[in-house]
Amino acid sequence: MVFREKSAWLMLTITLVIGGYIAFGVLQNLVVDQQFLPVMPVFVKLTVSLIVVSVVGQVVLSVANVNQAEQQASAQDKSIVVKAQATAGVVLALGVVGSLILYLYLSDGTLLFYSCLFSLVLGQLVDYALQIVYFRLRTR
Repeated sequence: MVFREKSAWLMLTITLVIGGYIAFGVLQNLVVDQQFLPVMPVFVKLTVSLIVVSVVGQVVLSVANVNQAEQQASAQDKSIVVKAQATAGVVLALGVVGSLILYLYLSDGTLLFYSCLFSLVLGQLVDYALQIVYFRLRTR
């Protein structure tokens, strides 16, 4: 398994766990209290958590795979990442457009924020998942 695939697995796992935890908290509050959590604390918690855990995880992964981490990415590796990011960008764009349409009908700014944030997280998940798939297909 190439280093970039290991990195994609790590980031997919981190994003799923932290994003899922935050989404669960927001949805739980919505069901129990019939209102969304305040936006800023959720945004800060998600952002800081993702940054800290990602940096620590990438450092540990790099230390555990020093030889692979130091190698330059091949042209094929770069094209895999670009292809996955392009598809993830489409997912993000569709999510944001859907969020804006939802806002036109409901006029709820907090819902707009959360749906755009969800679209961003979903786009990242698609990016990492597709990188893994493309790296796996290449090694077959």
